[in-house]
Amino acid sequence: MVQMYLSGMEDVFAREEVAALKAQVKSAKSVVVTSHRSPDGDAIGSSLALKHMLSAMGVSSTVVMPDAYATFLHWMPGQDSVRFHDAEPEAVSALVEEADMLFCLDYNAPSRAGGLAEAVQHACDKEGSTVVMIDHHQEPEPFADVMLSDPTTGSTCELIYRLLQAWGMEEALDADLASCLYCGLITDTGSFRFSSVQPSSHDMASVLLATGMDHSRIHSLIYDACRLEQVQLTAYALSQKLQVFPEHRSAIISLSLEELKRYSAQKGDTEGLVNRALAIEGINFAAFIKEDVDRVKMSLRSRGAFSVRDVAATHFNGGGHHNAAGGACEGESLQSVVDRMVTLIPTWSDDLQYDD
Repeated sequence: MVQMYLSGMEDVFAREEVAALKAQVKSAKSVVVTSHRSPDGDAIGSSLALKHMLSAMGVSSTVVMPDAYATFLHWMPGQDSVRFHDAEPEAVSALVEEADMLFCLDYNAPSRAGGLAEAVQHACDKEGSTVVMIDHHQEPEPFADVMLSDPTTGSTCELIYRLLQAWGMEEALDADLASCLYCGLITDTGSFRFSSVQPSSHDMASVLLATGMDHSRIHSLIYDACRLEQVQLTAYALSQKLQVFPEHRSAIISLSLEELKRYSAQKGDTEGLVNRALAIEGINFAAFIKEDVDRVKMSLRSRGAFSVRDVAATHFNGGGHHNAAGGACEGESLQSVVDRMVTLIPTWSDDLQYDD
């Protein structure tokens, strides 16, 4: 198993093994691209961008996702061909398990692939197949044959762009491919406001804009496409469900299934709520916790030195980045998870007493 991690200033995409992948992809009979459960803009953007790259090489591929994603991402070129495990579990599992080459994008452990986890693990165990992980989250599990991991990068779309450069495919960068890359770039960097943004992030954006893709339209499709019920849900969450703990510089928003149904919530409707809590003056830690059909999910955010990745990994079966992470709790009620969070917050209080 060839495992390539970022070490110091080393660029994993400069290695000979990465160049060899290009030839290997061309000879593969079946190529499948996957991403994580509850796919976001970076997951969809990186997966479809890679599909466009492969198509430019004359390689047919299939993008599969564990489940559906928010409608505000349905504009991306190529998204009509995406297949979903929750809609056709047997067929999609078979595609993953039988692939000659499987790409795992924007997740660093099979368990993050939701309903696809077992199929991904089978692909890893199968002889003759090659599993490639491309991801930017911390502490990846050593599950793939080739692991291209760079936790210092703000988005997986930036890693796909670096793969495009490593493969010498700059001429393949058209407006459709650029649009997919731009989606992941802006969503996972918070429109370039997160600390993970590097000079190379803006260099990449400049190149993408030069293709003629409509960046203003893309930003509007992602951030300005709110249904009335979504606006009402946001107003309710902020006015009725926001708990602020100023002495601990923390805030929580929680929503039950009944409350979500009351406002006809759809996938993506609660996107960004956690950032509203973090935006309160003096708050350094924020959590958005919501009840799902089979679990309680949460998004965690922080500013500055406090690591929400550690919080997610230690207490809520999750992971992510230093200032942006998530978790999920199965077999617990919403109230029990909220109560646990409220109990934990004072224990972190001393670590949260700083001005960013």
